[in-house]
Amino acid sequence: MVKVKEDELFCVGQKAVILREKEILLLHDPMPPPGTIDLPGGKIQVGERDFTKALQREVYEESGLTIKVGPPFFVSFWKFARNHPHRNQGKKIFLVFYVCVYQSGAVELSEEHDWFRWTDKKSFPEIFNEKNNIFLAVSTYFRMMLDHKSFSFLK
Repeated sequence: MVKVKEDELFCVGQKAVILREKEILLLHDPMPPPGTIDLPGGKIQVGERDFTKALQREVYEESGLTIKVGPPFFVSFWKFARNHPHRNQGKKIFLVFYVCVYQSGAVELSEEHDWFRWTDKKSFPEIFNEKNNIFLAVSTYFRMMLDHKSFSFLK
C-alpha cells in the first residue's frame, strides 16, 4: 500500500508582466536589503474568486496602472523563511505569471516598492542582481514574444 503524503498549503500569488509598447514594468522591493527586482501583483485575498480582477486590483494598488490581463505563461514557487524580515515571512507562495497589456495611468508606487523602471528585452538582464524566479519569468516572456501568435490577444 502506498502511503499518501499530507497536502502542502500555499498562498496563491499572481504577477503581471505589463507590456507598454516594447517595454515591461519592473519594480524594486527594498526588503530585505539589498532588495530584489519584482513585478506588480500579489496574493489572492480571502473571498476573491475572479482572479483577473484580483490581479488588476493588485497591479492598481502597487502601481496605479490599469491593465488588460491575458493568459498565464509561467509558474513558480517561492518560500520565505520564518525568520525572514519580509512581510511574507514564513509563507509558501505558488506564483502564476500573466501576460498583461498597459491600458492607462502613470506609475505611482505603493509603500511596498521604492523604484520602478520600464525596460526592454535587451536591457532587462542588467537590472537583475540574481537570477531568481522573476528573472526566469521575464526571460521566458521575452523568448515567447518572438512567437506573436502566443500573444494574439495583444492586438
